[in-house]
Amino acid sequence: MSREDPIKAEKDFSATLDEQFPLIEKLPDYKSAIDKYLVLEKQTRQSSDLASSKRVLIRIVETLVKSEDWDYLNELIVLLSKKHGQLKSSIQVLVKTVIDNLGALNESHKRELDLKIKLIETIRTVTDKKIFVEVERAIVSKNLAEIYLEKFNDLDKAVEILCDLQVETYSLMPFSDKIEYILQQIELTLKKGDYNQAKILSRKILLKSLKNFDQADKFKSIYLKYLIEINVFEHDYISIVKNSLLLIDIPLIKDDEIQLKDYLISIIYYIILSPYDPHQNDLINKIKLNPIFSKKVDNKIYKLLEIFTTNELIHWSNIESLYKPDFQSSSIFKSEVNFKNLQKRIIEHNLRIINKYYQFIKLDRLSYLLQLSSDEAELYVSELVNSGMISAKINRPQGIVKFEKNKVTTTKKEEETSSKSNKSSNSEINELLNEWCYDIDKLLEEVDSIGHLINKEEMMYGIKQKV
Repeated sequence: MSREDPIKAEKDFSATLDEQFPLIEKLPDYKSAIDKYLVLEKQTRQSSDLASSKRVLIRIVETLVKSEDWDYLNELIVLLSKKHGQLKSSIQVLVKTVIDNLGALNESHKRELDLKIKLIETIRTVTDKKIFVEVERAIVSKNLAEIYLEKFNDLDKAVEILCDLQVETYSLMPFSDKIEYILQQIELTLKKGDYNQAKILSRKILLKSLKNFDQADKFKSIYLKYLIEINVFEHDYISIVKNSLLLIDIPLIKDDEIQLKDYLISIIYYIILSPYDPHQNDLINKIKLNPIFSKKVDNKIYKLLEIFTTNELIHWSNIESLYKPDFQSSSIFKSEVNFKNLQKRIIEHNLRIINKYYQFIKLDRLSYLLQLSSDEAELYVSELVNSGMISAKINRPQGIVKFEKNKVTTTKKEEETSSKSNKSSNSEINELLNEWCYDIDKLLEEVDSIGHLINKEEMMYGIKQKV
């Protein structure tokens, strides 16, 4: 069992080591030298001489590396780390010295590559669940994951090894290293196509924490790109826009004209693909007023922002004829889902405009304005009513759609007249809140009683075990 480092050594072996090391180095047989070192290792360990113990362990590793006896080194890693009373810092130095010498093995040669994997697996075994060597375990795990990925093309194994590390809990690892490891975990899971796992891993990083350290901008740009990739898979357009807007503010992206222009164009495309709500409406207007878009993006594409923010009907046939070459050259609209969603957003935009200017409209007239069949027009009206985007009723026998104006857009006079009715509705709201509070109190009482019952069962079980 390993133990904590002592405050003071029982005996100082510094002079003994200074005397013995030159003599041991002169021995012709390296195994005899190792035997001598092991005797010194035992003496320094039992005397709690940490500094001397570290010196002996480093000599053991260096001697075996120089003699290229990796198999014996592999055995000694396990043996020395399990020695009774072994100091934690001594184990850390032993593992670190082995890691530093792993570069001597050439990964291009199969035998040496197999030896390297064997040594890494041994280090992972001896460092498992040991906090004081968690950083060393992370280093070799990353190395092993890279070997499986690059040498064996085994992505699943690489993901399994690297994602097994909970680096966010490592107290000894520098913050920037933690971020780097998590980013690599996200990268591998994205390569594997496991977007759910990638999303879970991405939550381990907070955007506001990616500042005030070396490579902060680099890590932030990589992280945002991974988030965008996840958002694209989920067709979460508004998140793509928000993350892209953060990305173009990073100097690394802002200074790259080609990359910046691509992101600006994608922001325009994704904001018009985003479902309409107050947040989307606010965002599209902010983008339209942002001078970087009007300066860097072609006027033709920038005009899409005006088209989707103007209270006029949009004809799909006109959009298709004008922007067909741009859509075909964009990877965004090569996705059939995105292309269909664009058509859907145009129909939704047109319905909102019709809702604004019409109180009653014939269903066949509505279908003509929307460039849809009557059944399709009725379906879209129903969808927008269900989503709360518009308020309307359909009279099927008469084939009439009645639009009800949104109360938010009422005039001052209408607001004054409605204020009286609002006072009466306040009492209803208060009653609803009181009922909600009563239900919450009742729920908490039930949770509390269940907690008491669980504690009772645990106590009864403990009494039975003692009996």
